[in-house]
Amino acid sequence: MIIDFVDGHQPSSDGSKRKIKGPLALSILVVIGALFLQNTLAANISLGNGAAIEFGQGVQVATACSGSDTLTLTPYSSFVNSSGNGSYYLNSVKVSGIPSSCNGVDFNISVYDSSTSTALPIFATSKTVATIWNDGGTFKVGSGSTGSSITSGSGTFTITFTAPVALASGVSRVTLQSTSHAAYTCAADLICNVGDISPSGGTIFYKSVTAFTETGTVCGSNCYYLEWAPGNWNGGTKDSGVSVNFWRNGTTHVGTYQGVPGLMTEVTRDEFGYGYANTNALLVAGDTSGMSTLVRSYAGPLGNTAGQWFVGSKAELYLARNNSSAYNGNEFTNQVYYASSQSLGNLGACWSVGMGPTNGNAYTQNCNQNNPSKVRPFRAF
Repeated sequence: MIIDFVDGHQPSSDGSKRKIKGPLALSILVVIGALFLQNTLAANISLGNGAAIEFGQGVQVATACSGSDTLTLTPYSSFVNSSGNGSYYLNSVKVSGIPSSCNGVDFNISVYDSSTSTALPIFATSKTVATIWNDGGTFKVGSGSTGSSITSGSGTFTITFTAPVALASGVSRVTLQSTSHAAYTCAADLICNVGDISPSGGTIFYKSVTAFTETGTVCGSNCYYLEWAPGNWNGGTKDSGVSVNFWRNGTTHVGTYQGVPGLMTEVTRDEFGYGYANTNALLVAGDTSGMSTLVRSYAGPLGNTAGQWFVGSKAELYLARNNSSAYNGNEFTNQVYYASSQSLGNLGACWSVGMGPTNGNAYTQNCNQNNPSKVRPFRAF
């Protein structure tokens, strides 16, 4: 049977058809589309026990921590429009009815399609497990789940994915597990302390409670940590493969030397927060074979932070020196290391810091000629 809607009237007796016009047409299409979508998204979703669920419809589940109490899990989808080719994605999951016996545990959520036992990526491009920490009844994003957010209530939470990647039409199974709590880590969660190994593989030597600015960096005015690269960053150990000039272009150095002009104007600063900007300025001024060129070519211990490393300013290098692990931990050689700061008003002179246990002073040295010293890359994040 075919029913033709003609501007809100019954079908004409002669069987002729008229097109739906105006807002009514749009309303009908939206309703039909919604009904079709609901049926599509509701297809074949289970929690591994054969109980079918729909997006927006809760189903009762149990976990190890809940005992005889049942929890209700509800997945939700949202439409994401990308360059005119939009799709529906699993964008959040709500869990409610959580008893106090689950205080202190982590909940892990994963999703699967109908044809594989491998969990699908859910958020942050490739993360397949969303972890929620039940911190004494307050729910928080768990370790490794950066890229999601939590709305916490009494016995309930909703985890929302900032950039969801699991197509709603491909989700056929959702799993919820309770496990022992996993502590936050520096590498996975950017919750770090001095001495921790950073996400790039370097060692953190400075932590700030409030954000600081490292001019020109990726973190900009929202930096919290400074790290140094491992001692074998350029071969050998403890910078044994490093011996480089402050600034050099061919045979030309910073200041005039034997009648050959070099970098005659001061382009750097001494203060904390200017190491990256100093390194950039020395490169712009023409450095091609000095410390700035060498450090900027470094891609980090894991090879994923190219372009982010710099030579610390005078204040930053001295800060690293005053971290006891720099010398008590035998991290640096007992030699002079270049900072990225020129000496104010003294053309051809630059700052350096002694990094050994008995030589911790900052002082100027001649850098207007071939006078190589040690250098260690820093990074802010």
